[in-house]
Amino acid sequence: MDPILYSAAMRGNIGDAYFILVDHLKRDEENGYQVTPKGNTVLHVAALYGHSHFVAEVLKITLALLCCQNKKNETALHIAANEGHTEVVRVLLARIEDHNTKEKLTRMTDASGYTALHKAVRSQHLDVVKLLAKEDSEFEFSPNHAQEMPLYLAAE
Repeated sequence: MDPILYSAAMRGNIGDAYFILVDHLKRDEENGYQVTPKGNTVLHVAALYGHSHFVAEVLKITLALLCCQNKKNETALHIAANEGHTEVVRVLLARIEDHNTKEKLTRMTDASGYTALHKAVRSQHLDVVKLLAKEDSEFEFSPNHAQEMPLYLAAE
């Protein structure tokens, strides 16, 4: 990933005299999205650092990054849930207008079989747990590869 783009995502900078997010992402749409060595997109990086305004701007430009997975099969939602960034989780879910896509995103699993809810529970981020459980209240969360369900992890 271009160091300028990475730094902007890390700092939550959507634009200044030296950097304009729209220009970078429009160019990336044509050439394939840039990723870090771990396979993280600019959306993953912004989610990691909790920059909800940056996440919202990225999603205004391109929704395609929403379901992108890194080398651990994590989406930006997995990362935001794990870090406890409630506002980033809210922004990620709010940008999805199609109910089926929202269900798909909340039910995606990483390489260990964790959903975003698993990650929020394991990291003890109650606000994120409540938000994710409310968003997909009909889903009977399946166990991860260690056969742990979110309810089991919460009780533990």
